[in-house]
Amino acid sequence: MISNKRMMLQGILIIMLVMVLIAGCSSKEPVIEEEIVEEIQEEVTAEEIVNVVEEEKLPEGLAISPLTGMLIQEEMVMRRPVAMQINNIRVAYPQSGITQADIIYEALAEGNITRLLAVFHVYDAEKIGPIRSARHYYLDMAASHDAVYMHYGGSPQAYAYINEIKAPSLDGITRADGILSWRDPERKSIPRMLEHSVYTSRKLIDEAWDAVGYRKEVREDFTSGLLFQKEGKAPFGQRADFITIPFSGSYVSSFEYDYETREYIKYSADELHMDALVDQPLRFTNLLVQKTEMYVIPGDDAGRREVKIIGKGTGYYISHGRAVSIEWSKAAYDEPTRYVDVKTGKPLNMNPGKTYIAIVPQRQTVTLTLANNQE
Repeated sequence: MISNKRMMLQGILIIMLVMVLIAGCSSKEPVIEEEIVEEIQEEVTAEEIVNVVEEEKLPEGLAISPLTGMLIQEEMVMRRPVAMQINNIRVAYPQSGITQADIIYEALAEGNITRLLAVFHVYDAEKIGPIRSARHYYLDMAASHDAVYMHYGGSPQAYAYINEIKAPSLDGITRADGILSWRDPERKSIPRMLEHSVYTSRKLIDEAWDAVGYRKEVREDFTSGLLFQKEGKAPFGQRADFITIPFSGSYVSSFEYDYETREYIKYSADELHMDALVDQPLRFTNLLVQKTEMYVIPGDDAGRREVKIIGKGTGYYISHGRAVSIEWSKAAYDEPTRYVDVKTGKPLNMNPGKTYIAIVPQRQTVTLTLANNQE
């Protein structure tokens, strides 16, 4: 009954609009049926509210994830995420457990290599890592999601920043092995692999979290800054079947679009970027590229970098085989990063799914190409 009445009302409204247009064409004075149109709009709006409530009613016990836009258990929605510093030097491959992350950041560290920051919300991995030491700018990334930051050791800049902002930090190096992390015995036995042998798990993270007493839920006023549309669709932009992101001459990440799954498969140095725990490559629905200012810190004895995460810049949003230009901004440490579609000037609406975020130098060229070099 509601549907039939709504169709009838919409039909009347369309006829009236056509009559107005015809009248407008035959007379210099526009004809406006304000009262009648208003009355019809009020009735349609009331019925639409009923339909929207019915259409968007979620299955019992489920809710929308603020990090992926996908359905998760309702009790998990307000759970605070944890962001883990993942070793990404190639001798440490393959990593474990990171396919369970909702968001993965990649950015340069010292020596022209990259490190990952994997943001976990709903996960149960028994082995995650290898875990690496903190760098101060990854704290800003973690704070964009109100996440607790887990690492194993850190740079002087990272420890100074943790103390300055009182960041929620879980540091494996300050706790005996087995409490927050452990060393893989096989890796530990290989020469020069000791620093690439630290792992953690959901169980150990939860136990350490309980011990330090950090808040378990996200702030009441928190927003992730990520907006998701209800159903996935390609952004209105250029084709992007293959993406190449050069962080440095020696560290290049690339992605190939899989038309069947509508996801991007990640490669590192032209080899599949694998997760040993599931023997599968990393896959993402959304790719975000953030171009920003970065430089080697003057006088730093290890060549560590400054990477501007707080600020603003340009980049790309890539999903479902298409790419659009974006602008990003982050106002402060405890504020989310916000993304705007340059073409529309509106907040970016992403497709539901996992997201990869590349933090790249401003002058680096990201390459977008078509499958089989098709025009």
